[in-house]
Amino acid sequence: MIARRSSQNTLYAMFIALILLLSACQQAPLATPSQPAAAPESLVTQPPAEPTAEPEIIATETPDTPSNESPAGINLDYSAVAQNVNIETIPAKPASADSPYWEAGPEYRLLTLQDYPVSEHLHKPQIFVYPVSDLAEANENAGKLAADLQVLLETQEVGDHLPFLPLFNAQQVMHAQVQFLDFKSGKGVRFLTQFDQAPLPINNNELFYTFQGLTSDGKYYIAAVLPVTNPELPAGPEVSEQQAEVLDDFPTYISDMVTLLNQQPAGSFTPDLNKLDELIRSIEIN
Repeated sequence: MIARRSSQNTLYAMFIALILLLSACQQAPLATPSQPAAAPESLVTQPPAEPTAEPEIIATETPDTPSNESPAGINLDYSAVAQNVNIETIPAKPASADSPYWEAGPEYRLLTLQDYPVSEHLHKPQIFVYPVSDLAEANENAGKLAADLQVLLETQEVGDHLPFLPLFNAQQVMHAQVQFLDFKSGKGVRFLTQFDQAPLPINNNELFYTFQGLTSDGKYYIAAVLPVTNPELPAGPEVSEQQAEVLDDFPTYISDMVTLLNQQPAGSFTPDLNKLDELIRSIEIN
């Protein structure tokens, strides 16, 4: 009986040894190049994400809307008679014993037309904008002219002389083609004229179109000096022998010239008087 138990123990020991031998012969699976061995989940890392840049905010300015309005608060359409306009502020000039009376005046706006059809002329194509409240204080004569213009616009009774600014060191020798015009900010009168210090022919170097007006609120006096020419007139003020005889009776000569100018159609002048009227009607003071 003892021999049988011993035999069983021997068989059991051999069985255990066989199992251990088989376990030792098995190999762990190898990773292939096409399928790399996965790392433990706890060690898998991802490249850090690039920081997201905030959108850049670029300050932009809205382009200015094209406008006819000038920095001086004056609107006008000059396209029919000029290519551009230069606007400046002229400082006040107090009255002084050392300067002539016609130079004294308040601060005002001066508009000078550029590339105007008439270039060879005594006067520049300009528009003056005066503050009415300052005219009389700065120059008594200018203040009186503003008052006279107000009366003229109310009565429309044209006399021997029409109110005119700026003040010239010469005399208004005539007026022709007189018309009352409304502009966007008021009303006034336009006419052709010439200023001289002596009896001289009406000529293309001195004749000009002028407008004298007031804004409806009475705050601004508008004065335009715009050169014009006409083929019926001599080029300049030079007096020939024949003209000298005519000028001896200067009142008759002026009357005849006014009649002649009044008979000329608007389109015979350079620039066309109708185009100058359009310019004046477009004026607006803000």
